[in-house]
Amino acid sequence: VTSIEGEKVICQIDNTGELRSRAGVNLPGAATDLPAMSDKDKVDIKYGMTKDVDYVAASFVQNGEGVMEIKNYIQQCAKELNWPPTKPLPLLISKIESMSALANFDDILDKSDGIMVARGDLGVELPLQQVTNAQKEMVAACNAVGKPVIVATQMLESMAKNPRPTRAEVADVTNAIYDGADCVMLSGETAKGKYPVDAVRVMNEIILGAEGHITSGGIGGISHKRFEGIASIEGAIAKAAVTAAEQNKDDTKAILVLLTDNHNGSTAATSKLPTLVSAHRPQVPILVFCPNAKVGRQLMIYRGIHPVVMGMPNEQDDESQRIDKAVQDATAMGFIESNDDIVVVTVEKNAELGQTATMKLVTVP
Repeated sequence: VTSIEGEKVICQIDNTGELRSRAGVNLPGAATDLPAMSDKDKVDIKYGMTKDVDYVAASFVQNGEGVMEIKNYIQQCAKELNWPPTKPLPLLISKIESMSALANFDDILDKSDGIMVARGDLGVELPLQQVTNAQKEMVAACNAVGKPVIVATQMLESMAKNPRPTRAEVADVTNAIYDGADCVMLSGETAKGKYPVDAVRVMNEIILGAEGHITSGGIGGISHKRFEGIASIEGAIAKAAVTAAEQNKDDTKAILVLLTDNHNGSTAATSKLPTLVSAHRPQVPILVFCPNAKVGRQLMIYRGIHPVVMGMPNEQDDESQRIDKAVQDATAMGFIESNDDIVVVTVEKNAELGQTATMKLVTVP
C-alpha cells in the first residue's frame, strides 16, 4: 500500500498475475474492526433458516464474542420466524482463517459447535511453513473436547483441471485423516472444476484407505490421540460402549445408539452421547437412531456416525422392542448380520429419573 485517498487504497503491484473481480483481500497481521456479521450475512442467515439449514459456517471469526453474536442472532431469527421450540436450531461452524482467530482459538472453540480449518486464507495470513502445525494443533484441540473439525481448501486442487490428483494431494488428505479430522472438504474442485464427481470419488477412496490403516492401539497402523471423555454419566457410558466394542473387536460389528425422544428440542451439540461415542474414534460404525431427520442431519458431520430416522416410539413399545427394530434396520442396511455382536446404547427420558442412558451387549439373532 503506497497511499490511502478517501475510500481508495493505492497499491504497488510486486508480482505479475491475473487480477480478477470479486476477489477477497487479505491484510496479514493487520487488526480489523469488521463486525462478526455484515447486513448481507444477516439476510443470508435468516433466509437459510427459512430453508431449514443445519449449519451456519462463519467466515473470518475473530474471537468468541463474535461467535456468540452470531448465535444470538440465530436465536433472534428463531423468534421472528416462530421457530418450533422442539426443533433444533442451526449449529455454528467457525472458520479459522486469520492470526487473530488462532490467538483466540480456545475461546472460539469453546463457544462454537464445530471448527473449519480454512487453509487457503490461513496460508496467506501465516508463513506457509506454519500452516501444517496450526492444522494439527487445531484438530488435536477439537478432538480433545469432542467437537467436530473440518479440514478444507486445496485438498485435491489439481483435480479442478486433471482427472487424477497428485501424490502430494493424496498424502495431504491421508494425513488430515490421521490427524483426526471428522470431515475433509472439497471446494473449487467441485464448485468450478472439470471433474467434480471424480474428485468426490477419489476423496472417498483416500478416506477409506486411510481409515483402514488406523487401529485402536496403533499396532500395524496409525493410532488417533484418544478423547479422554467428560465427567458425566453420558461420558462414562460412551467410553464404556467403545471399550466394550474394542475388547471384543473381532466379533463386534457396530455400536447402535437409540435416541428415543427429541431431548426437548436439543440439537446434535447438546444430545451429547452419540457425539461422545464418535469422539472416542471407535473402529466400527456408529448407527444413531434419531427421532427426527433434523437431529440426524446435524449428526452427520461427526466421524463414523450413520444416522437413521426411527421416529418417536409408541408409548406401548418397551426398550427391547425398540432395540429389536433398530437391529432389524441395521441388518437390512447391511451393517450387521446374524450372529454378529453389537453394542447397544439407549438414551431416553424418564419422568422420575430424568434422562437415562444404558448399555447392552447384544448378539444379532
